Amino acid sequence: MYCPNCGKKNDIDALFCENCGARLIIPASSAQPTPASAVSSAAQSTSSTAASEAPSASTSISAAPTAPELSTRSAQHARQNAQPRSTSKLSWVILIVVLAVALGGGYYWLGYQRQSNSTATTTAKSSLHTATSEKAESSSSSKASASTATQTALWSTTKSSELASFMSSWQDTMNQSYEGTYDGQSVTIVELNLPSDIKNNQYQDKITVNGDTVKLKWTTAADTDAKYQVVAAATDPNASSGVITYLYVFHNGSPDVLVSQDSATATTFNFTSSQNTDLQDGFAKIANAD
Repeated sequence: MYCPNCGKKNDIDALFCENCGARLIIPASSAQPTPASAVSSAAQSTSSTAASEAPSASTSISAAPTAPELSTRSAQHARQNAQPRSTSKLSWVILIVVLAVALGGGYYWLGYQRQSNSTATTTAKSSLHTATSEKAESSSSSKASASTATQTALWSTTKSSELASFMSSWQDTMNQSYEGTYDGQSVTIVELNLPSDIKNNQYQDKITVNGDTVKLKWTTAADTDAKYQVVAAATDPNASSGVITYLYVFHNGSPDVLVSQDSATATTFNFTSSQNTDLQDGFAKIANAD
């Protein structure tokens, strides 16, 4: 049977069109005759009804999801449910990384601060120690200078002139001739030059006292705390018993005349305290005078 509405062929016993859903007209052989007007009205009614019902049927059909659609929606729903979980997990990972970086930075900063404080403390202690040492050295130097400055002058240019007069008289008595620094002359014995060698600290391998190397200080005032303060020197290069050389010194503050009688070929001259009483007394008298 063909549908009067859409022309679709349907089963002979179908009541509605399987395509458009329109009501099918029963064949005249199996139904009573119907007037043409009635048939026409019925057809129109059926067609109108079918037209009004067709969208509903179509909507109903399209609304019913098929199996693939159900599977797709289930997959979408699963992805939508999994997406928040993935986002939540990513958020936790980011939070953990941020906390780790913050803790690491804080630990580094704390270590750096401790190291800086330790360095600053060490520097401050070092500076304090240096300042204290410098202060102590300065104090010691000041005390040494004050000690040296407060020493009473034991010699003077006046006494040097008196020594020159005494030696001029004494050498005539001894039938000797001396050249002395008290007369403004330099004394030269082989490689020993006085007073320049003592002033320039170039005497250490040339002069000994009682066989020992000693510290000598050449001075015109004898106002230092040196153990041996040399104020004058004299020599007789023409002596028959070797080169006679005298050093007029203050040994620990006391006047003394040291003598050497080494040969002219000697490289080191050893001095001992002179046994000539007149010479010792004459120098002591001048040295101890006010």
